[in-house]
Amino acid sequence: MAGIGFTLQKLFRDDYLSLRVRAYAYASFIAAGPWMLSVGSIALINFMLVQFGHVDDAQRQLFIVTVSYCFIFSQILSGGWQLSVTRYLADHFFQNRLEVVTPTYVGISRIILGISLIIAVIFYWSSPVSMVYKVTSVLLFFMIGQIWLAMVFLTAAKDYKIISYSFLAGGLVSIIGVIILMRYPIAFEQHEQATNILIGFSCGILLTMSMLVFVLLRSFPAKEASNPYGFLHYVDKYPSLLWVGFLYNAGVWMPNIIVWLGPSGVRIEETFMYSPIYDTPVFLANLTIIPSLVLFVVSVETQFYDKYKTFYGYVTHGGTLEMITKAKKRMVEVLWRELYRLTKLQGILTLFIILISDMLLERLGLQEIVIDIFKMCALGALMNAIMLINILIMLYFEDRKGAVITGGIYFTLNVILTFALLPLGFDYYGFSYFMAGLAAYSWSGYRLLNFLKRIEVHTFISQSIINKEVRGFFTRLSEKAYWRF
Repeated sequence: MAGIGFTLQKLFRDDYLSLRVRAYAYASFIAAGPWMLSVGSIALINFMLVQFGHVDDAQRQLFIVTVSYCFIFSQILSGGWQLSVTRYLADHFFQNRLEVVTPTYVGISRIILGISLIIAVIFYWSSPVSMVYKVTSVLLFFMIGQIWLAMVFLTAAKDYKIISYSFLAGGLVSIIGVIILMRYPIAFEQHEQATNILIGFSCGILLTMSMLVFVLLRSFPAKEASNPYGFLHYVDKYPSLLWVGFLYNAGVWMPNIIVWLGPSGVRIEETFMYSPIYDTPVFLANLTIIPSLVLFVVSVETQFYDKYKTFYGYVTHGGTLEMITKAKKRMVEVLWRELYRLTKLQGILTLFIILISDMLLERLGLQEIVIDIFKMCALGALMNAIMLINILIMLYFEDRKGAVITGGIYFTLNVILTFALLPLGFDYYGFSYFMAGLAAYSWSGYRLLNFLKRIEVHTFISQSIINKEVRGFFTRLSEKAYWRF
């Protein structure tokens, strides 16, 4: 994320409102572009279909549930790999080895494509849904996964204007595509309306993915390079990164998957399970934390990163004890100040949204029970956001053990509490999401506080004198894949 930090510092250097607005816009798309594209487009398209589309409710729900599945499971699937790839790229950027970027993107894309196809074939094997619908939804699943992955690579491209335009253009094309295909539909024997809407929406996602890949290839032209699966070695070297990514992303969505099995779960086309009264408030609640993700990128990257570099610069290049101590004190002060400011602003915003949610969501036609669940989920999303930021700070300081324990607490409590509270009825929906987030956030804050008190000790202890080569299952797999694919 350092690349966006430099760009933001440049934009904030001049005290012009237009530049600051542009800086926040760039940070929004970098921090939450896939969220804004998927959830924002779906919400707007759903509103259009309800108000003007004259679309059958069953067809509309089939489309929304399909996109939700693509979004949820692509995030879980790609999220597990993102931290390993990020660490691999960061280490190579430090050595100025930019030639690994494109091959690594190709390598992880092939892996995600292969796993996606296996999951899709198993999922749709006995489904009565038409083949056209299956193929379109599988392509959408793959494309959204590619967008998640591309964002990992593109923070280094520094072409934030094009990245922002990619999401805006994709969202616009999705909406226009749905309007055109609703007016001039393609004839299908089965699920005609849902298939046309899905195709229209997928056109926008295809455009966004294509533009992002274009930026990637233009910024890092393909070259003959090392093993495209070389990043798999980092899964053996830092297995905790894979676990952190998987536990956090799976933890976010496990309450939904468990609730689908409960009394509010509905089955569509003998294929998809979903909960109308739970899924909608969760998606809306997760939109409320976009400001905190943006503020993290803006505040921490612009204010904290320089202090972080200074501290580790003294540690690695032989600063005196006094220099290291002063740099540590300044870095920790800035970090706590920014975390406090971010938590306070997001807390006030979440409280404000909860207070106006009755008036706001009633206008969207949501039931009272859905609005009540939204309020609890908004608190859960708040805990989720600041816990995630704590995890990212831990990874900055190489506290991978603290990060994986936080992810483990979050995942485990979400599963246990959701199963435990499910029989108590709708009034307890969202409660597990909030409690799991609160527990994981509390523990991560305690861990971070104690870790930072002895950061210089942890830093010196973590510097291994002997660099041991690690070879495990993923390293051998990467070597075999390199020669065969």
